[in-house]
Amino acid sequence: MRWPRLRQFVAGTAIGVAVNASAQTPPPTVHFDTVKATMTRSPATGLHMGRLLVQFERTTLDDVRRAASIGAIAHQGDAGESFYWLCYTSARLAQVERIWIIAHGEIGGPEHYVTDISAEALPHGDATGDCPALPSHLTPLSLANHLWVGASQRRVTSTLGRPSFRKAAWRIYEFQAKVPGNCNGGGFDRTATLLLHFHNGRVNVLHAGQGTSC
Repeated sequence: MRWPRLRQFVAGTAIGVAVNASAQTPPPTVHFDTVKATMTRSPATGLHMGRLLVQFERTTLDDVRRAASIGAIAHQGDAGESFYWLCYTSARLAQVERIWIIAHGEIGGPEHYVTDISAEALPHGDATGDCPALPSHLTPLSLANHLWVGASQRRVTSTLGRPSFRKAAWRIYEFQAKVPGNCNGGGFDRTATLLLHFHNGRVNVLHAGQGTSC
């Protein structure tokens, strides 16, 4: 089974968590054809939220919600096409960002492990009922590689090197590898993807995710 790509934003089901099925701000959708993996290491393994480390496929949405003491887990789609998410708004200096923390149904499993992160800079905007203000103790935000919205193209290149794929203002970094596990005797397949969109030389949209499957 191949991991459903981050860029398709399909995520999953959960039990035993607070769910808001009527949220009005789902994660943005980005579609690209299959990209050949060229990275020798994962471009994204998780998210730093202040001192909280959100690790793909290890941290649950409920872990994040409890740490924030605010926010509701929202849902969209059915079966393998479904996903759950938390949405927050973060204001730092003069920049306002919206961040979605997402769990894919199949990959995230019933525990609702985080599989994807999406963030974008907002030209203007405030926290909303379904994307409340992120508490200050969960800031600053950055990927585990220390990149984030606002990073310059030069910094991205020095950190990640050449992208696996380029299209207009998008840069895509793709990684695939085998990891130990009992999957028909051959281990599991892991895919990690990082999509970055640049505006005026800086990242203004970011999508990152990881999936491990048989």
